[in-house]
Amino acid sequence: MEKSLQTRNLETIISGNNGPVLVSFYNESCESGVCGVQNAYLDKLSHDLHDAPARFEQINLDQSPELVEKYQIHTLPSALLFVDGKIHTRLSGLTDPGVLACTVLQQVEGSSALMASSGHICPMPQAAA
Repeated sequence: MEKSLQTRNLETIISGNNGPVLVSFYNESCESGVCGVQNAYLDKLSHDLHDAPARFEQINLDQSPELVEKYQIHTLPSALLFVDGKIHTRLSGLTDPGVLACTVLQQVEGSSALMASSGHICPMPQAAA
């Protein structure tokens, strides 16, 4: 997983990936705190789900400040899940590793086997009453 990407490369990754792309945004001052914790979660998730057609990226906003406004990043860490080139899910603040995993896996075809093999179990939606 790359620690920083140029904006034009991010656009290419988001639009060119065949599966979901989870992008975590952080900056230098947050990296030694909760952003570092979240990035460690994503590193592990990327390793656990290496067979999934998903991609995990980390963007240092100090190196790409124009992305703050473009993606309306108000909290660090923040993560955006892109599906088919568009923002599907926005996660703000430190997010539980299980929630990160489920957010991505719910967008992957055949995710039940991936969930079982990686040890990540996502709750089934509750039936409407």
